[in-house]
Amino acid sequence: MRRRSSLLARVAGAILLTTATIGSAAVLLSEWIVEGQRHQDLLRRAELVAATQADALSGPVWELDNRSAQRMIEALTGRDPAIRSITVFETDRDVPLAEIGVGGEDAAERITVQRPIVLHGREGRVQTVGTLRIAYSTAEVRQATLDALVPVVGLLVLSLLGAMAVLGLTLNRMVLRPLRRLTQLASAMARGDYGARMDTARMDTGRTDEIGVLADGFNRMAATVQDHTSTLESRVRERTEALAATNRAIMDSINYAQLIQSAILPSADTLSAGLTEHFVLWRPRDVVSGDFYVCREVPDGYVVAVADCTGHGVPGAFMTMTASAMLNNALDLLGASDPAAVLAAVDRKVRAALHQEGEARNGAECFDNGLDLALCHIRPAEGRLVYAGARIPLLVVTGDGVTELRGDRRSLGYRPAGQPAGGCGAESSFTNHGILLRPGQTFILGTDGLADQSGGERGRSFGRARLREMLRQGGTGPLDRLKSELESSLDRFQSGREQRDDITLFGFRVRLTDAAAAPQQRTGRQAA
Repeated sequence: MRRRSSLLARVAGAILLTTATIGSAAVLLSEWIVEGQRHQDLLRRAELVAATQADALSGPVWELDNRSAQRMIEALTGRDPAIRSITVFETDRDVPLAEIGVGGEDAAERITVQRPIVLHGREGRVQTVGTLRIAYSTAEVRQATLDALVPVVGLLVLSLLGAMAVLGLTLNRMVLRPLRRLTQLASAMARGDYGARMDTARMDTGRTDEIGVLADGFNRMAATVQDHTSTLESRVRERTEALAATNRAIMDSINYAQLIQSAILPSADTLSAGLTEHFVLWRPRDVVSGDFYVCREVPDGYVVAVADCTGHGVPGAFMTMTASAMLNNALDLLGASDPAAVLAAVDRKVRAALHQEGEARNGAECFDNGLDLALCHIRPAEGRLVYAGARIPLLVVTGDGVTELRGDRRSLGYRPAGQPAGGCGAESSFTNHGILLRPGQTFILGTDGLADQSGGERGRSFGRARLREMLRQGGTGPLDRLKSELESSLDRFQSGREQRDDITLFGFRVRLTDAAAAPQQRTGRQAA
């Protein structure tokens, strides 16, 4: 996370750096100027002292009185502490007549002046009798320069601090405080408070600079956003209410459709009349289902069927109504003694109803819809069950395990594989399977919704192997307990995942009559 920096601190830092740079340059320039002036003053003083002292030394030098000359230059060094050395030479002689010196500085820290010692005669004659050399220390020049610059530097620092304080207060009042307020208002707008406004009355009267323009622009923007938001919220409420009303109407229709669909399913009395025990696990993916099951009485026994139609929800429910009507019509016309023939009849009726025999209505391509169906004709008096299936198997559970009778590997109503859209007329036969009824047998018919349901830790399908194992373990016990175990296992396995398809599982046991004979099991025969 980036650390927030203060604008005032950044501006003050920039001003401080700029002022310090300019002030340092000004101090250095002042030092150079003041030091030059003090150096010139020292040079003029040295020349004046040398000129005056040279006139005073003309007599002793002429008379070669080195004691008098020595006393004079000693007295001069006592009066002027800046003098570091004085040397008096006679003309044409390298050995000084008088000399005094004070150590402590390098030659670079001194200035030296030299004056001739001139003797003025009575007749106006001028004669040079010697030379005076005086060396002055420049230490007082540096000290004088520092003494002159200290007030300047102090004044500069005070001015800088004062300017920064005034500038900081002005910047905070005129710029930073309005910007902080704008930032707070922008954050409030981001949280949904669209009534936030910049109080221009509390700002400077008649302010027309950038901050004033920014505040006015923010207020106009906030007003526009609030107006648009209010309008949008109003429209959203209206649309939500309209959608809610539409959804209620749709759900009312679907719930009513569920009642209609439930009416085609067999009642509990019908199921109990021909079956010793039974259970139905019926879970639509949506409110209505594309699966349905049948249990109806026929002259020589009962018919039990389970169907899985194309789709789910409302389209699947339409298909169940159509397929259920066609199945009942075929049973009424053909009877139930030949389940394979009934499947073939339903196949033809579905093709015709969905215009899958030849060209569809208005020249459009034929639909590709249909259903999977398993049909069992139970003959209690004969102790026999005849099964025919279109992609839905019949599972038989006994004490010896689970036996699967597979149906034919094609569905009802669909175009055969490779059949062109305009030639949906191919018809295939189905196969009957006869089973001898014995006590303790449990029969299971189910669609693929349960086996295909995803779940578990890896999101895999429930699987047919898991279903067969559960049937093997509990299929010989009470069927209501088997249903509870299947539902609990499915709920645990699904673990909140969305249901993928309609689920139907129909389990039953047949009530055998005392006079039921044990017919021999026949092989399946073909039905046209």
